[in-house]
Amino acid sequence: MTHTVRCATLALLTAGAAAGAVLVPGVAAAAPVRGPDLQVVRSSVCTATITNRGDVTATGVRLQYLGIFFANVPGRDIAPGASDQFGYIDCNIAPTIPVFVVAYAGNGEANPFDNVAQVNP
Repeated sequence: MTHTVRCATLALLTAGAAAGAVLVPGVAAAAPVRGPDLQVVRSSVCTATITNRGDVTATGVRLQYLGIFFANVPGRDIAPGASDQFGYIDCNIAPTIPVFVVAYAGNGEANPFDNVAQVNP
């Protein structure tokens, strides 16, 4: 076979496979499982709210904060769509020093980019 014939045959096979996948009735792609997706936001000067925006319960949720102090605050499991408030002691002790809080789930994270918040100042 020439190179042109091989390329044309491969193109037809690829197109046929794609069309067959679209035309086969009753076959649907499985929805991807997102898992837990924690989002942390400032609630008040001394609290942060963690919300699970994922489709799986977040287990072993904890909040870590870093400012003048560093601490790991354990929490409860958070169901999909639910929220929990976490308190921390590094609140307004030195109002000009930033305090960052980070949320973690023991069973993973679908989107780690919204797990950090600056809560002070």
